[in-house]
Order: sequence, then C-alpha cells, then structure tokens
Amino acid sequence: MGVLGRCSVRMLLLLVTSIVAGALGQGSDVACNAGLDLEESVAQELASAIGKLKKDGVLTKDFMWGTATAAYQVEGGWNEGGRVPSHWDTFTHTSEAEGRGKIKNNDNGDVACDFYHKYADDIKLMKSLNFTHFRYSIAWPRVMNGSEKNEEGIKFYRDLTKALVDAGIEPVVTLYHWDLPSTLDWRNETVVDAFGKYADLMFWELKDVKYWLTFNEIWVFCKLGYHWGTHAPGVVSDTGHLMCGHNVLKSHAKAYSIWKEFYADQRPDAKIGITLNSEWRAPLDASNPGDVALVETEMDSQLGWFAEPIFGNGDYPESLKAQYGDDMPVFTTEEKAAVKGSADFFGLNHYTSLYVDSTKEYGLHETSFRNGVSIGPKAASKWLYVVPWGFSRLLRYIKARWNPSEIIVTENGTSDEESEDTDILINDQSRIGYYQDYLSEMAKAMMDGVPVIGYFAWSLLDNFEWADGYDKRFGLTYIDFKDPERPRTVKKSAEYLGSLIPTVKAMMGTCKASSTTAGFSYAMTNETTKTEAAK
Repeated sequence: MGVLGRCSVRMLLLLVTSIVAGALGQGSDVACNAGLDLEESVAQELASAIGKLKKDGVLTKDFMWGTATAAYQVEGGWNEGGRVPSHWDTFTHTSEAEGRGKIKNNDNGDVACDFYHKYADDIKLMKSLNFTHFRYSIAWPRVMNGSEKNEEGIKFYRDLTKALVDAGIEPVVTLYHWDLPSTLDWRNETVVDAFGKYADLMFWELKDVKYWLTFNEIWVFCKLGYHWGTHAPGVVSDTGHLMCGHNVLKSHAKAYSIWKEFYADQRPDAKIGITLNSEWRAPLDASNPGDVALVETEMDSQLGWFAEPIFGNGDYPESLKAQYGDDMPVFTTEEKAAVKGSADFFGLNHYTSLYVDSTKEYGLHETSFRNGVSIGPKAASKWLYVVPWGFSRLLRYIKARWNPSEIIVTENGTSDEESEDTDILINDQSRIGYYQDYLSEMAKAMMDGVPVIGYFAWSLLDNFEWADGYDKRFGLTYIDFKDPERPRTVKKSAEYLGSLIPTVKAMMGTCKASSTTAGFSYAMTNETTKTEAAK
C-alpha cells in the first residue's frame, strides 16, 4: 500500500474512533485520546503540542511544515544568467591548485543538484509530500554585480517565489547562506552597507515573501571561514572570526532597520528573523561544578555570541568578553540599540549534542564519549551524533534565557555516507528514526510552552555539503550526481514525513471535532476531505 493509501486508512480509523467514542458518551478528552492512540506516538505528541500552542494563542496560523535548501548547495548554474563568482566558487576552484585540499574529492557547486533548471519539478515533489513551506536562500552574486542589480538573476527568484505561491507552498527566504560575492570580505566594515543595499533590493523585489531570514549560522561561516580556514574564504586567523561576527551583526541590524522603516507598515503580515545554530552541551560529570559552569560558557561561545546581542541586552556575553579581552570588538551605544530586538522570531538550526569536560585543556574540552560510551549513535558526518534528548533541552534553554515570542526550527536532519548501494541510501530507515525521535522531543518542549511555530527538515535534496563535497547525504531525495540530468528519487524518509504531516493534521481535526457535542462527525469529515483534496 502506498503512502497516500496508508494515510487514508489512518484517517478513516480516526473518524470511526471519534464516532464510536461520541456514541458511547465518553466525553471529548476520551474521544480525542482514543483517536490519537491509533497512531505512532510522535504523531500523537505533535498533534497535542500544536493544539496546545493554538489554544494558548501562541500559534496564530497553521504550523509550518517545511524543508530547506541553500543556493550554493543546490542551484548550480554558477556562471549562468549574469551570476558573478562567490567566494565559494573561488575557494572550490582554487583549493587543489593552491595545495589546500580543503574540499573532499575536489568537488564544487558548479552544477550541484541543478535546481536552477529543475526547481519546477522539485516544487511538484514538495507538494506531493504535503510540505506547506519551503526555505530557500538567495545567491547574492546572482542578483547583484557589485552595486549593480542583475535583472536576470532577480527574475529567477521572482519566478521561483511565484511558482511556490501558485503551488500553495509558502516561501521562507534566507538572504545569506554563505555565498558572499568574491569581491567582499566579512572582516571589512564596508560589507555592512553592501549587505543593506542587497537586502533592500530583495525586500523590494519579492513582495510575496512573508518570512525572511537575514543570515544562516553566523558561527559556522565566521569560525570555519575566518578562524580555522576550512571553509571559504579559507582564512586562518586568531581574531578574524570576531570581526566577521561583529560585521554580520551590524549587517543584520541594518537590514532589519531597512525593513522596519520602508516595508513593515505595507506588509504587516510579514516577519524578519535570523537563523542561529547550536549544539546542546551537557556536563561530562554533573557532580563537577567546573563541568556545569563550562556548559554555560560554551553555550555563550556559540549561541550566546549572537543571540544575546539580538534577543538579550544588545551586547556580547560577559564570558565571551573575558575570553577574548581586547580582541573582542565593541559596539557603540547606537549599535547596541540597533542590534537589540532586531528579530521578529528566532530561527534555530540543530543537529546534535555533546559533553564538556573542564578537566581537559581548552580546545580538547568537548567530547562525544562518557566512560567509553558515545552520547548517541554516530551519523556519517564526523561531528554528528544522534542525541534526541538534547533538542528539547536546547529549546527549553532558549525560552528560559531569551523568551522569544516565536521559534522556527529552520534545519534539523542527519547524514548518510555516500555508497554505491543506492537501495540503502533510498531506504533510509536511520533517518526516519532520527526524525521520529527529534520531533518527539520537540513536541515535549512545545508542551512545556516553548513557542515552536514551524519545523524544516534538512534537506529537500542530497547536495553539496561544503568541505565534505558530495560524500555526505542529508537529503529526503536521492540525487544521482554521476548522471548529468541529476535525476531525483524520493527516499523512505520523505515518504514518512509526507505521511506524518497530514496524519498530525487529521489527529488535530479529531480532537477539534470531538470537543463538540453534535457536530463532531461533520468537522472530522471536513478535515479529512480537505486533507485528501490537498493530495
């Protein structure tokens, strides 16, 4: 039986259960719980959690069920349509020649998944999988050549956005997902005005976008690009990452101020936020005060570095200032005021968790093992261990520390190793297990009042995974990178999510229906009809 067939059977069972419960006079709560018990626990937990946030007035629109990509990782067409080079083009094209060897197999994003030419088919795929939202990023070098706009590149994103809206899929747009024009440098303050002009252009051009993200994972592209040198532009420096982060925060604040001054009043239903990445840290020895204290210091060094200025007091955490001393950049009073509160929602990318050990030298203080036992099963990526319980703890931590009004999980997923056995890659049961367990933990946090309003699985497609090239696969869809046509094959994890989304919606319909006395069967039938029609 196909995925859609299974969904129909599940919804029929839910309807029958609701009718029987009503006929027996068991009351609304019993009817709701009886229906939920027919499905796997994660669907029950999600339906209950989403329903709670709706009831509490936190979730004022439908929950966002999405998947995500990034321009350089999927688009290809690197020198088409007036696109100029990004620093990732330069980095990948020169890495081997300059003896850096930073990219696995000397791969690059010249063609990638060829999303530039195939996005229409990918939209149809997302529609068939019941996704309601799609997060994509704009390639800055595709829409601007220096200070001049490139109309052909802008048209590509206008067409992509329109195709999504026409398909009933809400676009969520990231302005910067690491592909900086090669003529710019995040250590140079001139990039701030350049980013402001770029953001202004895209705000003007893409009027149908209701969710904007200024940046994706500042910590990653600053640390890996300007400190360790493993990502573009390949700079090894003691302090370059600090100036990078500083200028990014000022660029974010500038874009936010442009939005608020020129666009917010005309588009009151649109919002602008930022995506930050974070692992959860746990003390290796919870009885050691040093390990407990180190947890907070390490959370500051990654998440607090950017979250505290935006969602907190407008300045860097004190622990970060103490760590870097005079090397830490300083905000002016005006800059603090501009950065503070410069986001309408908190975007979070999360994949894994780890332990911290204060008895080890700094730099060797993070570990994935306690007493020889790993913190969780290891995925293909060397940094990624499957630790579902860390997800709920991180979400609660964010709420407790910064109390954002809304959180969108903008990335979450796991990797498989490249293999000649495509059947193993397509029948990706470990990824299904990952999503089940992480979604379950997210639902638990939501039940505790954490205001998660959306979830985006990373990624729609297997893609170029930066320094790992094409050796690691995060996609819900298998891409044959050896075939010039880049054919797509839906993985089992995509089928799972494609089934889960309408199942959760149907369960919520059951709960909503069984809360009335006479009209419950109509409400459930109506919900089922709408779900079936969407297929």
